[in-house]
Amino acid sequence: MGSGIDVALVSCMVDLHNVGTFNADTGFKAGYLNELEKMLEKASPNAMLKAKPNIESRIRLLKKDWSIVYDMLNGQNNSGFGWDEHRQLVVAEDAVWNSYLNSHKEAGQFRHRSFPYYDQLTAIYTRDRAAGKDAQTVANVIEEINAQIAADVPTTDINEERNEFYDCEADVSLDDMDVPVMEPQPGHWRPNQ
Repeated sequence: MGSGIDVALVSCMVDLHNVGTFNADTGFKAGYLNELEKMLEKASPNAMLKAKPNIESRIRLLKKDWSIVYDMLNGQNNSGFGWDEHRQLVVAEDAVWNSYLNSHKEAGQFRHRSFPYYDQLTAIYTRDRAAGKDAQTVANVIEEINAQIAADVPTTDINEERNEFYDCEADVSLDDMDVPVMEPQPGHWRPNQ
């Protein structure tokens, strides 16, 4: 799952985004690189990353990767792609991949590669994407809120809460509902390693 530096960088970006001082329509406004440099020095002193060129080029790469994944999941006529939350992976039938890759070579790298920063970067960058279209769809807004919530909560807590949630609900008869809501999807849910 991504290099330690990127993990630290993205988590600093999320913190910075949540503070709001440097937010702009397209993610962040000028001056944020120096702020990130300071935050990263605290987070991982040995990294010795400088705003330019290191942090800037890493962010550019992250944003480029994010755009590729975002377009696969949200582009028009791309209904064949799904997102596996637990493996942080784009999923689709081979036929869908093959036809998409004919016109989007750069997406090939994500066929078997996870992109663990997708939710966090979506929380930071969706606004400028949505502005390009007429307005944000409700789904995008909800997704953004969820992504921000997810970014603030360490994964283990989410899983533990989820487990308690199953326990509390266990005594409710699922027969009363049309859909067995509490069933985890087969293949998508894994207990913490």
